[in-house]
Amino acid sequence: MFIANISIKRPVFITVIIIVFLVVGMLCFRGLSINDMPQADFPYVTVAIEQHGVAPDQMETNVAKKVEEAIGQISGVKHIYTNISEGVCNVIVEFDLAKSPDVAAQEVRDKVSSIRKSLPNDIDEPIIAKYDFSATPILSLAVSGTMDNRVITKIVDDVITKSLYTVSGVGSVKVYGKEEREIKIKLDLEKLAEYGLAPAEMVSAVQNGNMERPGGKVTDGQTEISLRTDNKVKNLEDFYNITVGVRSGREIKVRDVATVADGIKDKDSISYYDGKEAIGVDIIKQSGSNTVLVSDNVKKQLDLIKGTLPKGITVDVVADNSVSIRDSVDEVVKTILEGCILAIIIVFIFLREWESTLISGISLPTSIVTTFIAMKVMDFSLNTMSLMALSLAVGLLIDDAIVVIENIVRHLHMGKPPMQAAREATSEIGLAVMATTFAVVAVFVPIAMVSGIIGKYFVEFGLTVAFSMLVSLFISFTLVPMMSSRLLKSERKTKKTFVGHFLDWFNDKFDLLGTSYSKFLKVVLNHRLITLIFTIGIFVASMKLIPLLGFSFIPATDAGGINISVSTDSGLTLQAVGDKAKEIEEKLKKYPEVTHVYTTVSSDKISVYAKLTEKQEREKAAKQIASEVREDLKGITGIEMAVKASSLGPNEGKDVSFIILGNNTEAMQAVALKGKKMLSQDPHAKDVELDLKTGKTETKLEVDRDKVSDLGVDVALAATTIQALFDGIDAGKFEWAGDRYNVRVSLKDDQRRSLDNLNGIYVNGSVNGSNDRMIPLANVTKKVLSTSYATIHRYDRLTQIELSANVEGIPTGDFLNMYTNKLTKELDIPEGVIVKVGGMNETMQEGFASLVTALLMGILFMFLVMAMQFESFLDPIAIMFSLPMALIGAVLGLYIAGSELSILSLIGIILLMGLVAKNGILLIDFTKQKMNEGFEVKAALIEAGSVRLRPILMTTLAMIFGMIPVAIGTGSGAEMRAPMGHAVIGGLITSTLLTLFVVPVVYSFLDDMKKKLSRKSKNTVSIVYQTNNDIYP
Repeated sequence: MFIANISIKRPVFITVIIIVFLVVGMLCFRGLSINDMPQADFPYVTVAIEQHGVAPDQMETNVAKKVEEAIGQISGVKHIYTNISEGVCNVIVEFDLAKSPDVAAQEVRDKVSSIRKSLPNDIDEPIIAKYDFSATPILSLAVSGTMDNRVITKIVDDVITKSLYTVSGVGSVKVYGKEEREIKIKLDLEKLAEYGLAPAEMVSAVQNGNMERPGGKVTDGQTEISLRTDNKVKNLEDFYNITVGVRSGREIKVRDVATVADGIKDKDSISYYDGKEAIGVDIIKQSGSNTVLVSDNVKKQLDLIKGTLPKGITVDVVADNSVSIRDSVDEVVKTILEGCILAIIIVFIFLREWESTLISGISLPTSIVTTFIAMKVMDFSLNTMSLMALSLAVGLLIDDAIVVIENIVRHLHMGKPPMQAAREATSEIGLAVMATTFAVVAVFVPIAMVSGIIGKYFVEFGLTVAFSMLVSLFISFTLVPMMSSRLLKSERKTKKTFVGHFLDWFNDKFDLLGTSYSKFLKVVLNHRLITLIFTIGIFVASMKLIPLLGFSFIPATDAGGINISVSTDSGLTLQAVGDKAKEIEEKLKKYPEVTHVYTTVSSDKISVYAKLTEKQEREKAAKQIASEVREDLKGITGIEMAVKASSLGPNEGKDVSFIILGNNTEAMQAVALKGKKMLSQDPHAKDVELDLKTGKTETKLEVDRDKVSDLGVDVALAATTIQALFDGIDAGKFEWAGDRYNVRVSLKDDQRRSLDNLNGIYVNGSVNGSNDRMIPLANVTKKVLSTSYATIHRYDRLTQIELSANVEGIPTGDFLNMYTNKLTKELDIPEGVIVKVGGMNETMQEGFASLVTALLMGILFMFLVMAMQFESFLDPIAIMFSLPMALIGAVLGLYIAGSELSILSLIGIILLMGLVAKNGILLIDFTKQKMNEGFEVKAALIEAGSVRLRPILMTTLAMIFGMIPVAIGTGSGAEMRAPMGHAVIGGLITSTLLTLFVVPVVYSFLDDMKKKLSRKSKNTVSIVYQTNNDIYP
């Protein structure tokens, strides 16, 4: 083989190349970013529109439907998701993955701009941006202290937040529970009525009495002087002196009708840390940034900040995603190292020479380090998927080297000089090694082409394995023969030690095993039909275990925390919701495994993160603790909750989700309630919830159009008046010590608490040309009490209701499949209503189906590679018969280990297809060589089995021992990787044992078939020839 010959003749040349690969590989390794999952740019675009105080149903009619209609006209739109709450409409547009995210965002921007005039005038300018799936907090802080929260808020805004933005990689900083200074002007309704003042006049007067405006420029010779009118309020007392109107020749001041207070803004959120109120800070990284590096830099910056903070201020890191990511990466690296050591030990036991073991030991890390170059070039990162690929590849990477070294050693034992043995052995085995490597690559390349969102994450997995295999092939044809020609000897004189005696004993026993195998293979070849029937029987029996395995998409991991998501009854004040949060925290304090509790509270939602002690320090898994917490929290009234152990990988939403779609809300609601009742009766379903939630009670003021017209009332002005009195309205800024604070005008607190005060509100009217008349609002409106939905969800321009639940006690996939059928059959779904799987479940189902397709494509590509190798479409069929043998062991391995069938275990099965094919190729390739030398098929198969038994078992055991750390791992993320190990180890054991007998049996059948076809062909030719002679004598 040319490349091997060059390596043997020019050892310095190839050594320099390998050194360059190692140096560049290490540099690339240092440059790889570290994240939890691969960075993927998805064509999702968000449209956020706000219209303060508007009810969700109005937002749906006036904003959402119009935006959806416009966006739906863009090419490539796959789905449109819309979420509407009071005053807020968020639209998420999903495009086909082939669409450029930048192009998609621009097209959405253009469409929304084109309908801007048809949207309400008082909406805020729509915010359109690409949706970033990684835009979740990587670090959460709790800032607390002994001083007033308003002072702490200022420190957070002016010092901490600004400093964090200077850290490279920080995208945004969100703050919760702030108490911001605000100047509050509180109107007295009775005083306004007494002086005949409308609230709108008050707002206008305050704005005009606190302003600064440019007055133009004056040119004095060659000097230009700017003019500016300064009417700014200098202190709080100045607000009292602002004139708001004149009545009976008397100036009415703010002091006559209102009070001025230096207060705080109405809070929209509260944060607690370990039961004490704090200010929460969430740090979100920029898209594509290194999570671990950004987190480390943020913590370094925090150390610098802490030295500048006033005494009594504490900053605690309450959640740090980089910890679990770093732990997971460290665990995988440890697993790879352990796998490498175990694989190298297997090589040493079989070959009995430290030189050959050294060559294997050097080739393995060289292959891994060189793979980092390809990863860097492809802009991959060190993440769950790429590292999982490397951990799987450990056994694969040493396979090629083992096969080449073992063949070189065999040639040395024939008495050949080392250089000749290295050259001839590599040449002899070269095509087979290439075929086995390309067979594995053929299996994994389709994984990189899996469609959908899941496919985006598996690109790095499939290509990393493929890259590493190609690198391994190069190392096996260069470094391995070069080192073997210099280090290995034909004869060795060694001093026997205990280890040496053990190795001799082991190999003597192995030689006996080889002899026994040859004898048994002869018997099997004489009873081929019985062998096939027996094998098929085992396969059928093992397949009956599949339903017992259970099915889940991605195994949950123990990431050392519990997430609790709570929604409260509508209409509660923020403080009342905060009290519910405190109840939850009190319950959590009882658990010895809980070290810290971080809580954020909004108007009707509570998010709780409970940090647990390290996994090694507690007896209970996070999932078990979460189950106990769920039962404990059931005693708290007025809440709906979802309790879930935090996990690596996808961790959003509940375990299962079904969506009910349509335009008839009543019919949809009836179906949803029946579905909720059905799920709630299942003991495996936890946290069953509908996102159908009534909102706050609202009072509509229906305008009498005739009276408004007769009395000359401006309806828009009347609406502004209501907003100013009860919600408050901004009336400018107050500047103090270089800072600007909001000025807000509203009704006195005690007068905002009763609807009766609506009767005391007056608005300006115009009768007979007079604008001075004050008209009671009650004269032109009628109060109507009503309730609406707090939130409205839409999917592809249809109204959506989501039914969701967490699952305990059975695999998530089994539960989902069961209720997908059950809900469809038993709910009596009316026409116009659709029930389907939703959320992440839909994505996972698509991903699993794509992986199955990738498996089938991989098998096809592998068959084609073998057909090229053997120059036959018939010979590869013998090896293809070994693939079902792998499934026998994979199913048994998963069943014995108690693992479920999942996307990750399916990856292990895909790997098995390549591994099993490698063994079959080695066996059949040597068989064909012997047949070409004149051996009968049976004798060739027995000879091939005898010669190839050692490398086949060596590579199999190296792979098994390399996978043991994956299968029995207990560190961070081990639960996700273990099913792959279980499937691979189980599959290798059975497939190797059966392949050694089934492949020869099937090949002998195929050879018989070829001979019969050949005889028929010869007979046909003979008949034609005889006929031609008869016709043309």
